[in-house]
Amino acid sequence: MFAMIGLLLLTAQTRPLPPPASVPEAHQELNTKLDTKVHDYNLSAANFVEALTHVVGEFEIPMGIEWVDTPTAKARLNLSWKNATLEEVIRSITESQPGYQMEIKSGLVHIHPSKLIRDRQNFLKIKIKAFQSHDELDDVVSSKLRDLVKLTVSPPRPQRGRGGIGSSGAATLDVPRINLRLQGVTVEDVLDALVTASAKRIWIVTFSDDPKLTTTGYRRTLSLWNSSPIPDNEQPVWDLFHWGDPIPRALFVKN
Repeated sequence: MFAMIGLLLLTAQTRPLPPPASVPEAHQELNTKLDTKVHDYNLSAANFVEALTHVVGEFEIPMGIEWVDTPTAKARLNLSWKNATLEEVIRSITESQPGYQMEIKSGLVHIHPSKLIRDRQNFLKIKIKAFQSHDELDDVVSSKLRDLVKLTVSPPRPQRGRGGIGSSGAATLDVPRINLRLQGVTVEDVLDALVTASAKRIWIVTFSDDPKLTTTGYRRTLSLWNSSPIPDNEQPVWDLFHWGDPIPRALFVKN
């Protein structure tokens, strides 16, 4: 199923992308946008994640979101501001959820639950010695990263006989190609670099509200595209979005 979703997304994205800015340039551009004043700004969103992605999509701010699938985070938000900066807007959305913090680093705004998940249970904190991509599509790079992380979070069981993993995909020539060469980084760092170089400017990791960990000691993740639990042998997952993409409602529908 995940291979099919990846293939569909791979064939669908055809937006051109300008050359990526350097980290200092991206940081300066982000600070300039966050200082922008908004007047009589009103926001009505179906949930916490939709509120964040609506604002950053409207004002084209790159973002990484970690959130926990709790009833509070899935509740509707209605907020308004007068003469506020975009940073104040995003920060107040973030602080509408107990225990969440906003942080600016690597040219992105990061949202994370500071005390809800321990670092050793968070796959985003896994250290990676080296990660490279050369003229590859963003979904291919994302899949490559996930395959690497799965070796730690959900290592494959030994199998008898010969076996292998195959993949295929198609894309038009104007889809952005990603070139990365990273060393001594975390999974979070790679996702930051990916969305900085990609047409998809938002990454979202959805953690399960269930504190029960995988056998390897990590908090389970969910996909916004699917309300069903992700099996342990497919952990972890994350979602990537363009600015302005609608957030899937599958996970937010009450059972």
